[in-house]
Amino acid sequence: MSKYSVFFGDVAEDEYYAAPFFPAPGDKIIVKALEPQFGGMVANAASIFAHYGMATSFISQLNSGPLTQKLLGQLRAAGLNTDHVIFDDAVPDSKCIILISGNQHIVIIPKLGITRSEITPAMFEHMAGAEFLFTTLTDARPFRMRDLTAPGVLSALRRRGTKIVMDVDVYNLENHPSGLIEYCDILFMNSLGKRRFTQVGNDIDALLEAGATAIVVTKDSDGCDLHTAKGIRSIPGYKVDVVDVTGAGDTFSSSFLYAYSQSADLVAAAEFANAAAALSVGKVGARGGMTTDKAVRAFMKEHGGARMNDQQPRSNQGGKEDHVTG
Repeated sequence: MSKYSVFFGDVAEDEYYAAPFFPAPGDKIIVKALEPQFGGMVANAASIFAHYGMATSFISQLNSGPLTQKLLGQLRAAGLNTDHVIFDDAVPDSKCIILISGNQHIVIIPKLGITRSEITPAMFEHMAGAEFLFTTLTDARPFRMRDLTAPGVLSALRRRGTKIVMDVDVYNLENHPSGLIEYCDILFMNSLGKRRFTQVGNDIDALLEAGATAIVVTKDSDGCDLHTAKGIRSIPGYKVDVVDVTGAGDTFSSSFLYAYSQSADLVAAAEFANAAAALSVGKVGARGGMTTDKAVRAFMKEHGGARMNDQQPRSNQGGKEDHVTG
């Protein structure tokens, strides 16, 4: 069977509002309603991944109402397989509120109240055949399969060869007791997420020593830090005019996985993802990052290709050589 990946998580209609400034507690401001966009962090990443020509399945737990059908219809039109979506009419409509001011944004995500996502045998087999299972802590915690809870499901998938990938983003503090980080092969987070992640006792080096492939920390226009068992590689970003940063992280993670799937080279994947994310912030909407391999590589060539901050790569392993592949 040809290679494919599964993205399990949120899809939403993003309601955009432009504000003159971000309000302080007690403020009232007049905002301008903008055109709604298709969103949801995992759905964004899945759509961008599929746009590279990668076979992609999307799974979520949603009600069966008109908004859900609209959201799934758009995903199917983008080439995603939605055959394993879990329909649960107790789940409310999936919407997000995004407040934009200048080149920054605030994302407000209402809880859907999902406490159990039943993984059927057919769904498990589909996930077990995937190259990557991309999800989040919030979406994975409710996994259940017969007597197995989320750790058991993720462990079973890893034994079958599926690489577990999570984007912890800003690392919401409520997810600390999840106990699922140790089951991941690749983790993505931004600088704020790393600070929160380590402040509560998570140890990046310990995760790598336990078998994680890579932990990638994004740093906006400063690029990213690629942590592997061989060291830390700092990979510079691109200075570009910013229109909307919404979804830049989703573009980065999906582009990284695409490039890693093609090359098995983590450094090359990070360089490609930096360029794709830089392209994405010049467009409005969380799925503005939908682009092509050709366009990203042309951007890299135009802006000097893969550039390094330092002539000598930094390492956290006593100076070990850090040319990193899979």
